[in-house]
Amino acid sequence: MLTVISQNFDGIMVGFYITMSRAERFDYTASAWSEGFNFAMPRPGEESRLFAFVGPFQPRVWISIIISLIFVVGTMTFLTWFYNRRGNIAGGTNVDTESNIQSNCVLPIRKSNYTLLGSHMIYLINTITNQGGREAYSRTSFRVLTGIWVLCATVLINSYTGIVTSSLTTPKLKPPINTLEELAASKELKIVIRSDTSTGEKILQATSGIYKVLGDQVRSEPDRIFDDPFKLQAKLETGHFAYPFLNSFSIAFVGSQYKKDKKCRFKVSKMLPLSHGHYSFLFKKGSWYTKTFSKGILEIWEAGLVRHWIKNLPTIPKADDCLTENKRKVSRLVPIQLSDLTSAFLILGIGTGLATLVFLLETIYSKLECYKCRTQK
Repeated sequence: MLTVISQNFDGIMVGFYITMSRAERFDYTASAWSEGFNFAMPRPGEESRLFAFVGPFQPRVWISIIISLIFVVGTMTFLTWFYNRRGNIAGGTNVDTESNIQSNCVLPIRKSNYTLLGSHMIYLINTITNQGGREAYSRTSFRVLTGIWVLCATVLINSYTGIVTSSLTTPKLKPPINTLEELAASKELKIVIRSDTSTGEKILQATSGIYKVLGDQVRSEPDRIFDDPFKLQAKLETGHFAYPFLNSFSIAFVGSQYKKDKKCRFKVSKMLPLSHGHYSFLFKKGSWYTKTFSKGILEIWEAGLVRHWIKNLPTIPKADDCLTENKRKVSRLVPIQLSDLTSAFLILGIGTGLATLVFLLETIYSKLECYKCRTQK
């Protein structure tokens, strides 16, 4: 470009962005190539499986299940208390009537309301986790209540199991980024720009809107602003940044990385709502070549040769698998991995920790009771 300014050459046969500063110093031909912008960006990874056991149901469903558990347990406890009280059992305390038939030779085992509450809760949890359990009471009304609960639990269990199975066999990817707003809000991906392009200038000079937000972000980290395309590509290859670029160049970058790494590390986003980018040849001010080349470029465009050449350019590596949208598959070709079952081991770890804590508390409580008995004597 400096050689054109110094009058040593008439022009540069390489496409350049049209910017105001360049337009003041050079003449541009008709657009040699024009197309929309999209992001060249890393492919989204899989979502974390740490809380996969919560994912199948929405929070409102979990709340409804908890409320149903409390209601059913409360109703079962009330019915047990009512039947035992009505039976005129000695001392007015509740008894264990979980067996359908009691021998007349065996004295009933007395239970408190809290013990019955816990027993009914365990029964419901056993049914909802497919562990089963004996019938909690022999009364017809009690059986109707537990029967309805078992029917409800069957629907919940099958729904939950089906969703968990599908989530393990078909991994869920993180949401893709397809807009400037989504990129600005992302915590994992950041934008990189070239200061000598129309899009870069628009972002850096914006005073409001999403462009200003992105401009503030890159100004806070100046190492995300480039004027050297090779340095920008090296930054983009790290896999933590997205770059708004012409569609053909984004595809070329994805293809070159696929050829280099032998796997699809990058992708292109949907088209961005930006004005189309134009590439033109550049000549010094007042050059008669400008009109001549502009006429030739328009004739080539009208013949459809430019688009044909770009589409079949042999220097652009093919990476069709990286450019197609991810299609959901029925199942994996590999066994379920340990990372897929992280949530199950998390629950096991929490349960083990709680059991250990309760054991320690019971031991301390027992020691205190023994100490009180000895001091009272």
